[in-house]
Amino acid sequence: MKKTLGLVITLVGILIVAGAFVFTPDHALNAADSGNGISASAGLAYGGFIVFGIGIVLYISSLPLAGEKQHD
Repeated sequence: MKKTLGLVITLVGILIVAGAFVFTPDHALNAADSGNGISASAGLAYGGFIVFGIGIVLYISSLPLAGEKQHD
């Protein structure tokens, strides 16, 4: 369950970042450029990176350590 939740949150983070880059107006230089502010979707892009990171941490924390056998 925790592994699936981590993957879903990671996918949502990737989609948020991709959406920030795709839907950024053409006159803005970069979606992750905080100098362009809200019109460049910088907050959305950085928020997506944070959500992606949270998903990765949840997924990795559900994996067994190296050499450890999983107890079911």
